[in-house]
Amino acid sequence: MKSLRYIALILVVTGMTNCKKDFLQQEPYGNAIQASTFYNNAEEATGATTVCYKYIDYDDWWQTQWFKQVGGEAASDNEWIGVNGGQGTAVQAAHYTLNAENDRIEAHWIMLYKSIYLFNATIEGLQKSQVDPALVQRLSAELRFLRAFQYFELVRNWGAVPLITKTLSPTQNDYGRTSASDVLAFLKAELADAASLLPAKSVYSTSDKYRVSKGAAQALLAKVDLYAEDWTGALEQTNQIISSGEYTLEPTFGNIWQTNNYNGRESLFEIQFQWSTQFPNLGNVFPTTSMAPSEGGWGYFNPTSDLENAFLSEGDNVRLNWTIMRHNQPVAGDPAVPLFNANPSQEKSARFNRKIYIPRTERTPNGRFSKDHIYLRLADVYLMNAEAAAMLQQPQQALQSLRIVRSRVNLNTDMTLTGWNLINAVRKERRLELALEGDRLYDIRRWKDQAGQPVINSIMGANGSFVRYNTQVSTDPYEKTNNNEPQNKGASFIAGTHNLWPIPTKEVIASQGRITQNPGY
Repeated sequence: MKSLRYIALILVVTGMTNCKKDFLQQEPYGNAIQASTFYNNAEEATGATTVCYKYIDYDDWWQTQWFKQVGGEAASDNEWIGVNGGQGTAVQAAHYTLNAENDRIEAHWIMLYKSIYLFNATIEGLQKSQVDPALVQRLSAELRFLRAFQYFELVRNWGAVPLITKTLSPTQNDYGRTSASDVLAFLKAELADAASLLPAKSVYSTSDKYRVSKGAAQALLAKVDLYAEDWTGALEQTNQIISSGEYTLEPTFGNIWQTNNYNGRESLFEIQFQWSTQFPNLGNVFPTTSMAPSEGGWGYFNPTSDLENAFLSEGDNVRLNWTIMRHNQPVAGDPAVPLFNANPSQEKSARFNRKIYIPRTERTPNGRFSKDHIYLRLADVYLMNAEAAAMLQQPQQALQSLRIVRSRVNLNTDMTLTGWNLINAVRKERRLELALEGDRLYDIRRWKDQAGQPVINSIMGANGSFVRYNTQVSTDPYEKTNNNEPQNKGASFIAGTHNLWPIPTKEVIASQGRITQNPGY
């Protein structure tokens, strides 16, 4: 059954469809796929769609996973880059000293549009096929979700971006940027339609649980609604997911991060990885890049003492232990490591990410692992529900959802919270529950304070709370003494500029100025 679950990855390697073979031989916007050469039957249509799942996170780690971690966490108050401040382009992004020539940002942009090209071409191929219309409709809905998934990544990183929903010729470049509000509106319509066409997760066989379900489309739609500040829409979608009965929270927080818990009871959508001796390069390399050198890793992305303090302030030891591994402390769930060696003289904070950690007895020889990246899960849905309700001044609904998440880790909830006290409690809970999963930067960018300003503006910058903590307040023995990575991370942040990433210079030039640069770069 597991081999069927990873058919997408196997197809990519073996070239079982013309779709993959032709695509890699062409430029991103080339007319690589000729629908007449495949989709003659249900097997070909399904196989071509399955291949496309690989392209939401593909090529080498530095082109996709690197940016998702730097963009989501290391450029926030949750993480340092680590490894003694190595990887200059990573430090530039995390410390806000980057420019539009940053190679990792450029690589991520290119990979996103390559995948969108493939999704567009496959959708067009399905529409021209002679396959059963009901199957075409479902497969097209899956692909539209994947395309929306990538456009959501684009819009929350760069704001206004080219919105391309059909294949283009290799020389066509007469497109400019579509406003962020219009891109979000497109995503809302696409995901709502996809949700109406997709089956529930329970309908899929065990081997197909990785496929996009109705709940996944609704959850991504709810997240888009939060970015669009459509609180009513987010509340409606999350209420439907919760009441569907399709998902339940894992009984213990640590269950979520077990390496064999694929597409579990709490998972709505996750990016699949599978290592095997037959296909050793298919596994997830991110645990290796983010594990400590003492555990065979590269040492990137060290959680901050500021994040640890957030857990401690709530008395939240359960999530702290399953989120952050600390020097000379046991590793949750791995009895083979009674005391963790974080190489404190070499690592910025002597802390590492437990959520991506691979226990010693489960490691493979080449540093790639069968560990999925959980992108949407039920606890996130409850917290989106709580946030939307709090913003709509529906405190009882917000508190009910907040309490469900906190109860799992044995934390009480003050059921009298209202107004901004409630909003801030929900926001703190998102930081604790979802720490190091890739949402933190985007949350503090989109949240507004009571003055209507992005929350990140008061966290980063020379006078930001995170910068002041590190430079004036912190007594952390590791961070304060290891200054190969500067202690004033975030001091270079400029409000109004660094709320978005720069458009890669090469894209601006190639478009002959039709794609304009973000302000300040």
